[in-house]
Amino acid sequence: MKRNALFIFLALLCYESALAIPDEEPGVTAQVIEVLEGVADGKPAQERFTERGATYLAAPGLQAAMKGCVRPLQLELLSRNVFGEDRLYVYRAKCAPQMLRIAIDFNKAARVNRLELAPER
Repeated sequence: MKRNALFIFLALLCYESALAIPDEEPGVTAQVIEVLEGVADGKPAQERFTERGATYLAAPGLQAAMKGCVRPLQLELLSRNVFGEDRLYVYRAKCAPQMLRIAIDFNKAARVNRLELAPER
């Protein structure tokens, strides 16, 4: 299942400009913004991550990728998928010099299992 989620994220990266979908869970988006702002500040809230999710914080350039993002973060929801007890959200963040695609996976306890950022093409 996790592998399928990764393929969905990679497929979304191939599209020039994916269309945003209605955000019916603004509370989740607020949590995502909080997590991302912590990453950008170099002070991620470790308690928000699972053990596996915390490994994504060690990715090189993660904090640097967030530096060009407008504050407060402006996110557009591109997709929401449910895989068992996990929920995968893909957002677009308005950053300079280019937009970022963000994939974040929450487990049933609302802790981050995965966090990936990639430049939008």
